[in-house]
Amino acid sequence: MIKRITLLTFLFLVTCSAILSQNVTPTTEPETEDPGATLFMTEDTGGAPTFSELLRKGGGLMYPLYIASFIMVAFGIERTVSLQRRKILPPDVVTRIRSVTNRTHGSLDVKKLLNDIRSEDSPIVRVVRAGLRKAYRPTMEIEKAIEDAGAKEAATMRRNCRALSVVASVAPLLGLLGTVLGMINAFMTVASKQEALGKTELLAAGIYQALVTTAVGLAIAIPSLILYYLFVDKIERLVNEMDDITIELVERMTASESAPEEV
Repeated sequence: MIKRITLLTFLFLVTCSAILSQNVTPTTEPETEDPGATLFMTEDTGGAPTFSELLRKGGGLMYPLYIASFIMVAFGIERTVSLQRRKILPPDVVTRIRSVTNRTHGSLDVKKLLNDIRSEDSPIVRVVRAGLRKAYRPTMEIEKAIEDAGAKEAATMRRNCRALSVVASVAPLLGLLGTVLGMINAFMTVASKQEALGKTELLAAGIYQALVTTAVGLAIAIPSLILYYLFVDKIERLVNEMDDITIELVERMTASESAPEEV
């Protein structure tokens, strides 16, 4: 994990260095050429720029922002699919477990319940199975086994949500870096051309880049943060329901008067 983070950091620094060198190097083009045209890479149509043209005017830092937006969409779809209630708490499995724990008469048939859920594979099944395997042991052991299994499943459900949190934190910083680079570009124009002080159109290129990257960074960060909190809230609700089911199971197991048998 540390090696991956180090490699990504190195690649990011190399990319930023290339972008900085591209943006702060004084231009040697003739003074009669409009510096905004080379930066924008689009023809002046005389009207408002299209969305694609607007994005191209953001400069080189738009590419990391494109990657961040792709990560946001990919993990948003993945979490939406993976955190469906029917995958975490299958209705038929929950009904089977509750039908056993809600009985007021008779002992808990551990072997039968284990056989009923043996073919199932979901977080609630893995947690319940961990508790059933400690049947007829002291209550503390049963609770510890369920607690450990539940913590593992909760961590697994939360794991991919971190990517959305990272995107929400990094995207505004990338936009801010684009803002700084854009302002550097604007002031480089002022420094290299004295007439730029009286002509705002010569400064527009750098300012345009600054505003576009900032806006795109925020446009990526805001939905990423919203998705992150929505998924975290959903996970908390699912975990709480899993806790309720397992608490009922533990109470039923400890109240059972069946004789110990090998599970």
